[in-house]
Amino acid sequence: MKPYKLLSYKRNSRIAKSAKVYPFTRITNSEIGDFSYISYSCTINGCSIGKFCSIASGVKIGLGKHPTNFVSTSPFFYAPHNPLNRSVAEELKFEESAPVKIGNDVWIGANVVVLDGIEIGNGAIIGANSIVTKNVSPYSIVGGVPAKEIKKRFSEQLVNELNSLNWWDLPTTFFEKQEVKGIFSGELDASGIEKLSALVKAYRQEDKKV
Repeated sequence: MKPYKLLSYKRNSRIAKSAKVYPFTRITNSEIGDFSYISYSCTINGCSIGKFCSIASGVKIGLGKHPTNFVSTSPFFYAPHNPLNRSVAEELKFEESAPVKIGNDVWIGANVVVLDGIEIGNGAIIGANSIVTKNVSPYSIVGGVPAKEIKKRFSEQLVNELNSLNWWDLPTTFFEKQEVKGIFSGELDASGIEKLSALVKAYRQEDKKV
């Protein structure tokens, strides 16, 4: 049985056929791209997750917000529908959630919390047990409470070139090529990105001819 068949809860969500979601994970109002996986015991709400993402166990994304400048932070006062099933509010007075966008090829470590409204760029890495309160730029490594940038994975030039390639949108037949497998299975340097760029360009040109 495929792991995503054992979801504890799934609602209003689209999960790509090649993606995998492991047991005891709750997913609502979200989208998960090709070849991404969500490990055990995660909670994901209102989130768009790109392709080739690796989400470790215990990750919490889009848990909702409470007002900090109201008299009270309790939804009893601002939300007619809330966990208490009781409220003095006749209409919603505070927007309790905001969508989260996670790019492609993102790795999120165990027990990370990503707050509402956050955007995480392509190729980023989030260290375990971090709380992400601000947007994360592409190919950066962040960690801590709150999460702060530790370093970039590659030079600015390599980051820009990788981002422009959009290699994650290519079909699996491209990644099955021997020369492509060699690039993806080792450390990336300037010569590697040059070879990858040439292969991507050649593949797309050939694809247009078909």
